[in-house]
Amino acid sequence: MIINPEQIKTFVNTIYPYLGVNKQQEVSRLLFEIAKRERIDYTEVVGCLPKPPSRFSLLKDYLLKRRYPSLAVKGNKIRPSFSDISINPALQVDVTLKPQIKPRNLFIEESVLHTEMVKRVVAQFPTSDIEIIKTYKEHTEKKQFRIEDYNRRSENFYLVRENYDFYKRCPCSSKSASCGYFIVNLGSGCVYECSYCVLQDYINSPGIILPVNIEDFFLAFQNLKHDIRCGSCELTDSLVFDHITGYSPQIVEFFRRYPKSTFEFKTKSDNIGLLTSVPGANNIVVSWSMNPQHIVETVEYFTATLPQRLAAAQKCVDCEYRVAFHFDPIIYYPGWEADYETLIHDIFNAIDGGDIAWISLGTLRMTPRLKKIIENRFPDNTILDEEFFVGHDGKLRYPRDIRAFIYKNMTSWIRRRCKDVPVYLCMEEKSMRLDQGT
Repeated sequence: MIINPEQIKTFVNTIYPYLGVNKQQEVSRLLFEIAKRERIDYTEVVGCLPKPPSRFSLLKDYLLKRRYPSLAVKGNKIRPSFSDISINPALQVDVTLKPQIKPRNLFIEESVLHTEMVKRVVAQFPTSDIEIIKTYKEHTEKKQFRIEDYNRRSENFYLVRENYDFYKRCPCSSKSASCGYFIVNLGSGCVYECSYCVLQDYINSPGIILPVNIEDFFLAFQNLKHDIRCGSCELTDSLVFDHITGYSPQIVEFFRRYPKSTFEFKTKSDNIGLLTSVPGANNIVVSWSMNPQHIVETVEYFTATLPQRLAAAQKCVDCEYRVAFHFDPIIYYPGWEADYETLIHDIFNAIDGGDIAWISLGTLRMTPRLKKIIENRFPDNTILDEEFFVGHDGKLRYPRDIRAFIYKNMTSWIRRRCKDVPVYLCMEEKSMRLDQGT
């Protein structure tokens, strides 16, 4: 159902004029989230509220207990986020029309104009308009980019030279356990529309950015002079543009010479044609982010289906690659246990445990800013309807006991099928332990 935030704010201002602006904002936010969570009109909530001019503490207490029922029952201290509700219908994503990877515009830095990759990309998109720019930074530094620009990001491709950001340590959340991972940014931006995607929180680019100088990434690795575990999955999907860049065979052949290091392709696609055109290597891992199929259909728009991901994983194993799976983010909802347990069995029915390099677990989390972006881009979402509170790192997270319950169950289901596969937590507080589920 459609919930009009402006009607709610007008109502609150009219009925509770004695409340200050911040308190009115808290009441409006809670009314909005209760109505959305319970699939009712906000007026049905209003009828249960203490009558004005009730004290704000009584009003807020009722609303908090209704919005966060499980936390209220357990007597936990509730620390939600009370940001203003401001939803612009014009920012909603059209999830009925799958975007084509066919940019209207190619912006090419002049220093890479004559490279082989640029020539290949230009040939792939003969109808795209071409504009030569001095540098991406100079072209964009005085511009402000908004959600509208992000929604049109697939229209603009930037072919650039990366000069600095070759290998960097994974930016683990504050106070989270370190994963020791190194990020290789071989692209920025993605054409998939996962409603929880953190890239929405980085609206600082008008398009897809592809560095064309992969040879400099290889040289930078040699200059590290030590072995690392790394992957190209922080700011883009590792394989969604592989048919354009042609990078995966080059990466495999390069890292084949460094067997003590590991390179990971992390994806939600089944775009493995180039990858499987070369023999695999034991230190190359192809991994998939996994969720039950109904989450794929309603949250991870335009990505490969669950059967397609599993079929791609089987092909990679046949080509002698190791594979991995990331349950991250795990999304909590009524009936999640049955769906995720079935998903784990589906994976081990398709892939032998000995071929799985690792499995990671992490639950849905977001910044307050990302929450507001999700509300605007995906107003019909249900992933925000669960109970979130401000966690150890300032991000909105499920309560600790729910996260512990999820990890304990997920680990148990995995261990029933394979006792040896490494399992680790991603972006979790250091005190959370898999073996105890606490």
